[in-house]
Amino acid sequence: MRGEHDITRTVPFWLIFAASALGAMTNAASTPIIPVYVERVLGGGTTLSGVVIALAAVSSMIAMPVAGMLGDRRGYRTVALAGGALAALGMVLLAALPSLWGAGLGRILFGLGNAAAMTLVMTWLVAMAPAAQRGKALSIFGLSVWIGLALGPQVGTAVNQAAGPVAVFVVCATLELATATLIAFLPRPSRPVLPDVTAPIPRRTVAAGRAFVAVWVPGIAAAAAWCGEGLMLGFLIVHLEGGGVPSSGLLSAASVFGVFSVAVIAARIALASLPDRLGPLRATAISLCALAAGLATLGFARSFWTAALGAVLIGVGFSPLYPSLTMLATRGLTPENRALGLGMFSSFTSVGYASGALIGGLVIAVASTTWAFTLVAALQVAALAAVTIFTRDDSPRERPDGDEPRDPAA
Repeated sequence: MRGEHDITRTVPFWLIFAASALGAMTNAASTPIIPVYVERVLGGGTTLSGVVIALAAVSSMIAMPVAGMLGDRRGYRTVALAGGALAALGMVLLAALPSLWGAGLGRILFGLGNAAAMTLVMTWLVAMAPAAQRGKALSIFGLSVWIGLALGPQVGTAVNQAAGPVAVFVVCATLELATATLIAFLPRPSRPVLPDVTAPIPRRTVAAGRAFVAVWVPGIAAAAAWCGEGLMLGFLIVHLEGGGVPSSGLLSAASVFGVFSVAVIAARIALASLPDRLGPLRATAISLCALAAGLATLGFARSFWTAALGAVLIGVGFSPLYPSLTMLATRGLTPENRALGLGMFSSFTSVGYASGALIGGLVIAVASTTWAFTLVAALQVAALAAVTIFTRDDSPRERPDGDEPRDPAA
């Protein structure tokens, strides 16, 4: 859209970026500590660790579409702030109640709150960005997630070694409150013109059905990819420690996450125009191939350098994947159901994330971490087949502005 200001050069964009980075850092700092917490405090093993990790992802799956629906009707700010407060409460419960009950409830509340806040933050950006700038805005915005993923494990591991897992949860509660503070300073977007909230239930059901139809194919690809992320966050350090790689230090298991995020950032800069040049469908196919290769490499890694190679491949794969899948998901959405649709799309990532944690816990218990990573690598190939079969239009651009209702929040 010519004549529009560059959204990536505005203060609200960078507030959204920072809020997303802190939210991702909280998740990345706390999740790898769960196996340590379960073993030391709860006396459980890998299966219980997988279940506890997955609780947050399962609750996220529920929270994302619900938060989107509430955000469409009640306003983004209110729902996002409530989500940040709920996530902070979940971290406080993990720190204050060292029991299975406390861990389970804490992870559920954290999953609900963090997912709600992050769903509305992303929707806020889509609402603010002109349609012609959304690909660029989402590409740069996506870096926030990987910055959080790079810093989170380092922070969590350092705090855990210095003061134990309870201290990690206290730090994460503080990070969630900082996220909510940033959200509070965002300009309030105007609500789109919505149908009457008293409309008959079937009318709203049809709208939800149309949103699901628009997002389910990219959602499947997202579920497979985030299955790999869930497995990495929950069990990569355990996997590499079993192969003789130290958990902390310069060439450590925790440092592999840093390599991964640096690879994502570098590839995002180098490949920022890939979805525009090749189209989001072809960019998605390239991403899934790279993810499969990277996960397989991690599965057989027994040294830092081999794991770093796998992390680079996964980083390159994730780089164009987020903007490509989001562009595919938003193509069939309107401003009236955008938050709901993006919430549905994001819930697929939670399905994948939970599956990664569960696969890790169950497969490792009966086989090995190598088999777990190999199985998730195969899922990327299956997702590639599904996207190729069911996605026909790989045009890199969204519909012209005249073909969709004007969004007052843009």
